[in-house]
Amino acid sequence: MKTNNFKLTLLLLCLGAITTIQAQGLYNLATLDEEDGNHPLKWSAGIDYGYDDVLDRFDQGVHWANNTIGGSAGFGWNDNDGDSETSFCVGAEYLYRITGDRQNPNGAGYLGAFATYHSASADNFDESLFRVGPKYTYFDRLTAFNEVQLIYGANAYYETGTRDFSGFEEDITGYGASLYTGVNIRLCDRASLGVEVPVVSYLSRTFEANGTEFDQDSFRLGINKDNMVSATLRWVLDELDKVMIEEE
Repeated sequence: MKTNNFKLTLLLLCLGAITTIQAQGLYNLATLDEEDGNHPLKWSAGIDYGYDDVLDRFDQGVHWANNTIGGSAGFGWNDNDGDSETSFCVGAEYLYRITGDRQNPNGAGYLGAFATYHSASADNFDESLFRVGPKYTYFDRLTAFNEVQLIYGANAYYETGTRDFSGFEEDITGYGASLYTGVNIRLCDRASLGVEVPVVSYLSRTFEANGTEFDQDSFRLGINKDNMVSATLRWVLDELDKVMIEEE
């Protein structure tokens, strides 16, 4: 329960941040002086645009990256009647834009690959897993100046690892898939910070020890300790938007 409360608090903070950013963006737009192009608008860290630049940006649409690389991290903790469990994951991803024009005011879809390392430990067991697979993510502009995007997508993966339960070690192989949502917040033209939340997940595992195997299937829905919320940091591999504008 404590884990779920922490995750819900994190999501509420993200919603609050999105509302604040949207309000600030609309305020900036409303206070621009059309007769004075010298009043700059802070589009993102390190780049200022005047009124004419903003109008051009709206006419041309939002620029979307061709490809990005990123890293992710997640942490979970659960306590049930004195039995505690700690889990974490770290990962990497690569995304390439396959839908949506380079310049458009709506959204863009990205196909790529990811790899993650998962570890979980409790009083009587330790588990280590490595996952790799494809993923699809759609970024949907949420705020006035594209500072925040709503994201949703799907992934599939193959996993392998080990589990030690009370001194009894098992080899694990399996596969799974999940649907997820979240938000992505632009820190500057190159970098963005986000949160991904699995909504629906399916996992099929095979445990093997001393020549004996057994299978286990699971279906997860909503926010729980098995559907781990993760933070992401993405880096754009393209040229800066500022360079693109200067070339136009």
